Amino acid sequence: MAQQIKVPDLITMLEWDHLHIDTTLKKKGYLLMQKEVDSASALYQYSNLERQADMPANVRSFMYMDVTTKELQSRLITYRTYSKEEYGDLSAYLLTNQYHATNKFDFGTAKHTLYSNGTQTITMKVISNKMKDGRIFTAYELELGK
Repeated sequence: MAQQIKVPDLITMLEWDHLHIDTTLKKKGYLLMQKEVDSASALYQYSNLERQADMPANVRSFMYMDVTTKELQSRLITYRTYSKEEYGDLSAYLLTNQYHATNKFDFGTAKHTLYSNGTQTITMKVISNKMKDGRIFTAYELELGK
């Protein structure tokens, strides 16, 4: 799973500049799908399609947004996968690295769990999408910011 982005990498990306993020993602096979930049904010969305023989394809997306005001600067990263196995890896990392569930929210088709290690909060989202043909696709998102 060379295209998978691990939680420690996502955390360090909160401090990286755009060129470092862009280069790293492109080396992992991600394509820049959307870019919106203005005087106060920048939004970048990357996607990756992983195909393996005898396995369903997996789509991943990485999105980050920087917002700057006169005195403050913040970044929000959202990492999405459709792989239940990868969701298990992300969750296992949080639980084995001193993150504890601090709150849960149920929005029907989306369930959010907040995890904190005392200094940083990460949101895990499980989002179910029902297609017109009745199939249900589940997306797993990890959201973090500074």
